Amino acid sequence: MATAVGDRLTTVWTGLDRRHHLALAALVVGVLAVVPLVTNNEFLMNTLVLIFLFGTMGHGWNILGGYAGQVSLGHAVMFAAGAYTTAILFVYYGITPIVGIPVGGVVAAVVGLALGAATFRLRYHYFAMATLAAALIVRVIFFRWEWVGGATGIEYPFAELGTLASLTFRGNLPYYYLIGGFALLTTLFVYVMDRSKLGTYLKAINMDQAAAESAGIDAFRYKSYAMGLSSLITGVCGGLYAQYVLYIDPASTLRLLRNIDIIMVAIVGGIGTVLGPLIGAGVFITVREYTRTSLSGTQTGLGYVIFGVVLLFISMYRPGGILNRYGGRWDD
Repeated sequence: MATAVGDRLTTVWTGLDRRHHLALAALVVGVLAVVPLVTNNEFLMNTLVLIFLFGTMGHGWNILGGYAGQVSLGHAVMFAAGAYTTAILFVYYGITPIVGIPVGGVVAAVVGLALGAATFRLRYHYFAMATLAAALIVRVIFFRWEWVGGATGIEYPFAELGTLASLTFRGNLPYYYLIGGFALLTTLFVYVMDRSKLGTYLKAINMDQAAAESAGIDAFRYKSYAMGLSSLITGVCGGLYAQYVLYIDPASTLRLLRNIDIIMVAIVGGIGTVLGPLIGAGVFITVREYTRTSLSGTQTGLGYVIFGVVLLFISMYRPGGILNRYGGRWDD
């Protein structure tokens, strides 16, 4: 039954033309834009902010893992690079996060390109293992690196809370629009990329790298483009995360599950699709947040069991994700 419903939704989606897709997307954006005007529920607002943030990180990973087919298990490194750069520039040197967040994205892109240069010669699970090893090594280093706070981390000065220069706010509303706006811009970028020469080349490399190279596509070059863009987006998300929680440490930015979280939203929604990461984040974050709060105390951890069951059903009845490669693209 679930398969039939999913296939029916895919048929309806693909049966719409581009104008209907854009109209539906505009309607969803419009509804999300007015949500804060009709409710002041802090828990709902926090959940939506996290959906925007993780959906955007899913977009970043999806460019490399979904389109280019390079399954990275080390994107927490770029996430941490953006978060720490933003926090260090502000807390240590007084540089506003308005500048620090983009700089953090650039630093993350440089880190990602360096990691790609060292690992792109590897293929399949060897590449995944190499990126995971890089994440574990960086985590150990940051736990012992006193200049970045070591295991204690870096805490934002609360005296700066609420000032424009600090880009920190007392409520969720500014973060909602700030992070939601970046999620929208990233989605539009992925939409354009999906239909561009870069998107076509990345999908060709994903399907058969040897055949793509024989057709004249420089696989290393285009995978580097994907890694740079992917890392840039993830690094900016790291900076936004630092602004949102006002505290960062290796345990939160470089933990093993952070890599899994980033990948999970893309897999659940549908890798290699435009909307998959956002749909996946909607499912993943909603289930995680509501089970985390509702099933705490003696039932701590049961939320992971429930999400595991949800993931099992998605794997059984929608193995390509909630949106598959055909249903998730905005085709003309």
